[in-house]
Amino acid sequence: TEQAVAVAGGIIGGILLFVLIGITAYLLWKKFCCLLSYEKLTSPVKTTNANAIFQDQSTSEIQVKSTSRSRSIPFIIPPTLHGRDWINEEQVQEDSDPYAIPQSGPRSSFHSLAGAYVVGTINPELYKFPEDKSETDFPEGNIGRLWFSIEYEQESERLLVSLIKVRKLQPPADSCSPFVKIYLLPDERSYLQSKTKRKTLNPQFDESFVFQVSSKMLPQRTLKFLVYHVDKQKKHHLLGQVIFPLKNETLTDDNKLVIWRDLEKENLEPPSDYGDIQFSLSYNDYLGRLTVVVLRARGLKLREESHAAS
Repeated sequence: TEQAVAVAGGIIGGILLFVLIGITAYLLWKKFCCLLSYEKLTSPVKTTNANAIFQDQSTSEIQVKSTSRSRSIPFIIPPTLHGRDWINEEQVQEDSDPYAIPQSGPRSSFHSLAGAYVVGTINPELYKFPEDKSETDFPEGNIGRLWFSIEYEQESERLLVSLIKVRKLQPPADSCSPFVKIYLLPDERSYLQSKTKRKTLNPQFDESFVFQVSSKMLPQRTLKFLVYHVDKQKKHHLLGQVIFPLKNETLTDDNKLVIWRDLEKENLEPPSDYGDIQFSLSYNDYLGRLTVVVLRARGLKLREESHAAS
C-alpha cells in the first residue's frame, strides 16, 4: 500500500509539474508575439513610385501658388500727385502706366500737398475737438461763472447736486475766500454749504450734496446758489447768485446734466411798496382742502395815523 501511495504521489506531482511548464511556455510565447507586433508597427513604410510622383506634383503646385500670391500689390499714386516730379524733396516716379510702382522712397514718406493726404498719413484736422470757450469767453461786466451738475434718483427720490467750480470772481478786496450756499426753493430756511476755499478767484470745489424731494414736487422746485466771500473779520459778503428752475429739466438716473451759469447780483429793490409776505400752499386731494400758512413778513409800511404795526 505504501508503494501504491508513493507511485500515485509521483504521478500527481509529475502532472502538476508538466502543467506548470506548459503555462510558463504559453506566457513566454504570448509575450514574444507582442514584441513582434510592436516591431512591425514601428518599422518604416516604404513609399511607392506613384506616391512620390503625386508628392512632387503637389509640391510644384504649392510653389506655383505661393509665387503667384507673393506678387507685390501695386501702389497707386493719388491723382493730386500726378504731374509732380518732387514732393517735399522726395522723388516720385511718373510713367504712362497708372499702376507703376515707385523705385525709391518708402510709402509712408509721402506728405500732404494742397490739403490732400496720402494713404499712410493722418489728417490732424479730423481729430480736433471743439474748443470749450466757457472758461475764456466772459461778457463785459461779468462778476463770475458757476459750474454744477444735477441728477435725480427715482428709486430713492434724491436730488444729487454737484458743485464743480467757480471762475473769475470779482471780490471787493484783492484776496478772496469764497464758499457757496445751496437752497432748494421754496424752502429758504434750510440750505447746504460748501467748504471755504482760501485766497482764490477761481475756486475748484468738486463737492456733492443731496436733497430729499419727491418726483411729483421736483418740477416745482428751484435751485439757488449764493456765492459768498469771507473777509478777515469773518464777515460774509454776497458776490452773486444763480437761480435754476427744475420745471423744464428732464432728470433721470442715467441723465446727468452739467450746467454753467453766470452769477447775477442780488436784487435789492423791494417788489412792493408795502412790504413782503411769505406763505406756503398745500392741497389735499382726498379732502379737497387748500391750506394756506403765513410764514413771515418784512418791510411793512406803517400808516400815518398809527405809530406801530400789529
